[in-house]
Amino acid sequence: MSQFFELLEGTFSNKRQAQGHPTRYAHIIITHKKIGENRFYGEQCYNYMKGRPYRQFVLEVIEKDEKFFLRNFELKDATKHIGAKNLDQITDEDLIYRDGCDIMFERVDDNTFKGGTTTCECFVQWQGKQTYLQNDILLSKEEYHVVDKGYDVETKQKVWGSNWGFLKFVRQ
Repeated sequence: MSQFFELLEGTFSNKRQAQGHPTRYAHIIITHKKIGENRFYGEQCYNYMKGRPYRQFVLEVIEKDEKFFLRNFELKDATKHIGAKNLDQITDEDLIYRDGCDIMFERVDDNTFKGGTTTCECFVQWQGKQTYLQNDILLSKEEYHVVDKGYDVETKQKVWGSNWGFLKFVRQ
């Protein structure tokens, strides 16, 4: 479990990808900081808006049958943690579990894990429409590749997310 934690913790940027294809990819920074025995605080922001993350969350990692399950939580008052501040103040009472949004990882090789959502029940409101999230993730020693896509709950058609494949983050 410690190896998975080491790979998950850190700051990741897709600067190279964004500079190479600026019309396709925004420059995004993702940070995961360990805040407990098996919990991580996470923050995602655009490079030009570091003080205004578009997503903040807490992940709780559970190992079962050689797989890693990441339970996903929202923060009730995320603003007091912007910039990874006051993380020692996060308690269970501050968290809202995002039912259906767990991510499962499996080992691919000695230094790589592959994962993604485990259901079609991770609901996201997008432009007034109910969608569900599907994602694929590859986590290794140097890279963190993520592709998120949202599908209309009724039609099952893709309505948001990448049209050009993975966001390719590099460990900073």
